[in-house]
Amino acid sequence: MHSLKQLKWERRPQERPQELLKAALEVFARNGYRNTTLEEIGEAAGVTKGAIYHYFANKERLLLAVIEHYQTLTFTRAEQEIRNRRLPASTRIRLLIRKVFSDTEGRRDLLALLVRGVTQEIPHVHERWMRGPVHLWTLVANLVEEGKARGEFRLDADGDVGARVLVSGLMLQLMWQLHVETMPAIAMDADRLIDSSVEMFLASLRITTPRAKRKNRARRAKAI
Repeated sequence: MHSLKQLKWERRPQERPQELLKAALEVFARNGYRNTTLEEIGEAAGVTKGAIYHYFANKERLLLAVIEHYQTLTFTRAEQEIRNRRLPASTRIRLLIRKVFSDTEGRRDLLALLVRGVTQEIPHVHERWMRGPVHLWTLVANLVEEGKARGEFRLDADGDVGARVLVSGLMLQLMWQLHVETMPAIAMDADRLIDSSVEMFLASLRITTPRAKRKNRARRAKAI
C-alpha cells in the first residue's frame, strides 16, 4: 500500500524538485550540512534516497540547488517590484529591500542557519551564496545612481559604499536575531530593523537645505 506522501508525489511529479528543495532547506538548517543525510531529506520530502539521486548527483549539488533556487525566487520577485521607472528611486529602494528581507516563509532564517554551517566546510558553496548579497547591493547602488541623475539624491553621495553597508548591516542584524533566546539584549523587531535602516540610508542621500540644493543643481549642470 502506498503512503499518503507517495500518493501525493505520484499525483504531482512535476513538483518533485521543488518539494525536495524545500525539504532539504529545512533539514540542512536544522541539522547543519555535515550532520544531514540524504535519507533524512528523503524522509522529510516523502521519497527514497534513490529518488533524490534522480535529480541531484550528491548532497553538495543538492545544497547548491537549494541556494540557487531560493535566491532566484527572491530576486525575481524583488526585481519585479522595481521595474516601474516612473516611481522615485527612494520608493523603489524601499520596495526592493522590503521584498528581499521579508520573511513570509521563513527563508531568511533558514538560509542564515544553512550558510553559517557551510562557510568553513564548503567554501565554494558559500561563495555561490555570496552572489546574492552582491547582486542586492549592486541593485541598490544602481538605484542610487538613478536618483542622483534625477536630482533626487546628492551627486556626491557614495552609492556603492552606502549600498554595501545597508545590505551587510541588515543581514548581520537579522542573523543575530537567531540568538535572542541566549542573548535577549540583541532582540529587535525585524520590521523595525528593515524600515528604519532603509530610512536612515535614504536620509543620508537626500538634499536637505536650499544651499545644498543649489550646489547639487550646479554639479548636475556641469555634469551635463
